[in-house]
Amino acid sequence: MSLTHRIQALPLHLANQIAAGEVIERPASVVKELVENSIDAGATQIYIDIEGAGSHLIRVRDNGIGIHPDDLALALSRHATSKLHSSEQLSHIASLGFRGEALPSIASVSNLSLSSRQDDSECGWQITGQTHQPTPLAHPLGTTIEVRELFFNLPARKHFLRGDKTELHHITTTLYRLALSKFDIGFHYHSGTHSIIKLPIASTTEQQQQRIAKLCGHAFIKNSHYIEQQFDEIALKGWLGTAQAHRPQTDVNYFFINGRVIRDRVINHAIRQAYADLIPAGRHPAFVLYLTLPLDKVDINVHPTKHEVRFRDARLVHGLITRALQDALVTEQKSEVIKQASLDSNMPNYNNIAEKPKQYDVEARRHKKPEQTAYLSYQIANVLHQRYIIATIEDAQPWLIDLQLAERALRQQQFRHALATNSLRSRPILVPITVTLEAVQHQAMINHQTDLATLGITFTTQHDQLIIQAIPSLLTHVDIVELIRSIASHLVQQKASLEQLSTLLEQQLPMIAVSSLQQADLILKQLPERLKSNQWCQRLDQQTLSSLF
Repeated sequence: MSLTHRIQALPLHLANQIAAGEVIERPASVVKELVENSIDAGATQIYIDIEGAGSHLIRVRDNGIGIHPDDLALALSRHATSKLHSSEQLSHIASLGFRGEALPSIASVSNLSLSSRQDDSECGWQITGQTHQPTPLAHPLGTTIEVRELFFNLPARKHFLRGDKTELHHITTTLYRLALSKFDIGFHYHSGTHSIIKLPIASTTEQQQQRIAKLCGHAFIKNSHYIEQQFDEIALKGWLGTAQAHRPQTDVNYFFINGRVIRDRVINHAIRQAYADLIPAGRHPAFVLYLTLPLDKVDINVHPTKHEVRFRDARLVHGLITRALQDALVTEQKSEVIKQASLDSNMPNYNNIAEKPKQYDVEARRHKKPEQTAYLSYQIANVLHQRYIIATIEDAQPWLIDLQLAERALRQQQFRHALATNSLRSRPILVPITVTLEAVQHQAMINHQTDLATLGITFTTQHDQLIIQAIPSLLTHVDIVELIRSIASHLVQQKASLEQLSTLLEQQLPMIAVSSLQQADLILKQLPERLKSNQWCQRLDQQTLSSLF
């Protein structure tokens, strides 16, 4: 048999280069691995210097605990680490790195030098990727790693790198993520002679907001609110962008699990579901969120770059995130309704119409449904205060339409139709909600349990508490606890029929802010002409306009 078909051990340098192919995709990958090592070393200040978009030089210096001189050579060998000592620790990994592959992989595809000094050493010590004998040098407390001429010995790999602008963008994005993950560390990033990032330690919430504003933009902080929710040992906190602050791309999508940057399908789906009915198709929410959970409930050892994780109970985590975000967004919608109510008390400002001459013309769909429903034909002139529009409807007369009231009237009609045709859909609550009631309210809910189940509300009982398991899909963005208490209070005051309960649920449907012309168009397309009502649609004829002055 030919020698080429025999099984043989790979040469060490080749094994290291193969490993490098898994974790070192581009200069940004090197920056990520080195900065994460600095974080694991307990650094409070990290300095990053880049030349030639990372191809010529990547230098990372920190003030961490440093490396013992006898361990410097070992640090550049494969599967050597101070962060993991037994297989039992694999289920409780708290450090960012633990495999012991990053430094030897980087050293195999670059000219690497490693310098470090510990607190009890009189001087620092240095080794390079070619020599394994430490030499003394002057060095501050901590570690410095210089990576020069990345991929110098793999020209094919270097050929696949993009232009300097693109590679610098990837480095900057990587450092943004790391800086957002660790507020207790100062970051200083230079590219050539330019200072790109200079972030002091952010201890207070105000300082953390300043860091986020610097990295994500002041508009994000202005159009977001801080959330903080706890469920047993799982906590979610951070800054959540409002539904109106949706973006054309996912440039402000940051999610961290136990301080680790994560891009996970379960997390992304939970967030999209929370925003599902609030932002237009093709747009993306903005968020900087932090999830903390016990180490044994998440497995990070599933991908070489550690960007993906596996949850012990993915369904629970998904439900918690969706629920927490929906609660926050419902609160936002309520505050918007209050704000709009205060605006309603003022005289309409028709100067705003003249100041915004932009037109958005659209033809309504003309197809007929089986019951021959006639739909509105209209032209939208403008959207005011995320609620009102001036539109021309059929007869060329201008109309003032309250889109929030119109949209709620539409959903109320959909609710009645679904109930009449036994097609009412329920949304199961992944994390059941517990509602504590007075004894008389608790009993009233039990007495009407069958009728409530017909309306899509299902629950079980436990002592004086109700465990809510499902609600109607049309009530997704309602405060469920307040909804249940309102129903219970109503049932105590008077016995209610199924029809009365249905009316009560209709009144709980929240009003949703209209943030774009496209959203207004979508609402009007669904409005049958017979729904046209003085409650949300007023003709702006000469008599009406004259009465305003």
